[in-house]
Amino acid sequence: MTGLLGPGLRDPLIPASGVAPAAAAAPPAPPAWAASLLSGNIPAASSQVIIVRSPSLSSPTNTVSLWTLAGTGWREDGTQMPGHDGERGWSAHRSAGDLRTPLGVYSLTYAGGRLPNPGTREPYEHSSSYFYTGGRFLGHSTFGVFDYVVAIDFNRVPGSPVSSTDKPNGPQPGGDVWLHVDNGAPTLGCVTVPRSGMAAILKWLDPSQHPVIVLHAG
Repeated sequence: MTGLLGPGLRDPLIPASGVAPAAAAAPPAPPAWAASLLSGNIPAASSQVIIVRSPSLSSPTNTVSLWTLAGTGWREDGTQMPGHDGERGWSAHRSAGDLRTPLGVYSLTYAGGRLPNPGTREPYEHSSSYFYTGGRFLGHSTFGVFDYVVAIDFNRVPGSPVSSTDKPNGPQPGGDVWLHVDNGAPTLGCVTVPRSGMAAILKWLDPSQHPVIVLHAG
């Protein structure tokens, strides 16, 4: 058979079997709750999103999921993880010391921890002294909660080390809101996931994809 390519020539997109390869399957559509959050205030450059979803504004527990933009659709990466947030839940107008986690969408530009870098591509600040914590909070030991952390860019300069004390919006909203290792208790305002989840998140994060975190309740 001769065709537009001429006799003896074969379309390079069709294998020798003569059967064209099937198109790659599109990722399944996200559930409605995820689709709503992923179509919200996500920056156009961001193709990695961590969703932290809590059942109510007063809840100190949540579920954490990871999403990557694949072509024109969002794909969930891995399994959802249980987590904790502020002891008094959530606030859209957080104040220092109110024990609430801020709502909103924030960039994730720096990581660190008491333990060495487990393999993240994010800039990583390793310090066995700065990230050391001891004592108890709400009856739970706090040792090791900062073994791995990712700074949430709430009232901080994006791209600055986790230990930076700069607060561009002043001291009133507070700061040092991190994603870190869970110890089974609510937090002072941070978000936590199990240790294995933190290690997986650090390895998953890719600064070239401009990752952000969505903090949502209700």
